[in-house]
Amino acid sequence: MNSTARPLFTSLLVLLALLLSLALLAIGYTLLAPRPSQAQSVNLKTAPLKWSGDGLKLELQTMPLDLVRAFFLGRGFSKHDAELIAKEGCIFRSAIGNSGDKVTDPAISIELEKWRVITPNKTSAPRTREDWDVIWEQKKAPEQAKTAFYWALFPTKQTYQASDYNWGMISFALAPQSRFNLEVYWQIAGVPKKHVFKNLECGK
Repeated sequence: MNSTARPLFTSLLVLLALLLSLALLAIGYTLLAPRPSQAQSVNLKTAPLKWSGDGLKLELQTMPLDLVRAFFLGRGFSKHDAELIAKEGCIFRSAIGNSGDKVTDPAISIELEKWRVITPNKTSAPRTREDWDVIWEQKKAPEQAKTAFYWALFPTKQTYQASDYNWGMISFALAPQSRFNLEVYWQIAGVPKKHVFKNLECGK
C-alpha cells in the first residue's frame, strides 16, 4: 500500500469502527430499554394494576422479595443491605405518564411526597430517593450501589407533557405482605387531582 493511500485506509477503518459502535449501542438500547407496560416486569408474580384518568396514566406492580434481593445484590449492595430493602422497602415497580396524546393536551405533575400510604396503624408518604440517601449514608453503602439505587427509584418530582412517561421503583416503606391504601395526588394544568387505590399488598 502506498504512503498516499495509507492515511485514507486508516481513516476508513476508524469510521467503520465508529459506525459499528453506534449500531451496537442502538441495538443494545432497543433490546434493553423497558416500555411502560413492561418495565421491570420480568418474573413478577402478580398482575399489574393499571389506571387512567384526569390526564394521569399509572401502572403499579408488586415486586416479590427474592427479585428485590437479587436486583440490588446485582447492583453492589451487601446481603444485609439488600435484605433491608426487601424487608422494609415494600417495593413496587411503576410506570407513570401523561395519558394525553395531543400537543395541546395539558401537562401533569406529580410529587411522591404528597402521596399517602395508609394502614390501620399509620399514614405516611412513600420513601423517596432522598429518604433512602440518608439511610445509605448512615450505613456507608458503596457509592456504586447508592447511585444504582437512586436511579432505580422513581423521581420524587416529575412533570409530563402529553404522551410523556417514565418508569422506576417506588418504595412504600412497609413490611412484607402489609396491606395498604394508596392516595395518589397529581396536578393537571395546575388543578389538584386525587385517586385512591385500595387494598394493595407488599411483596412476599
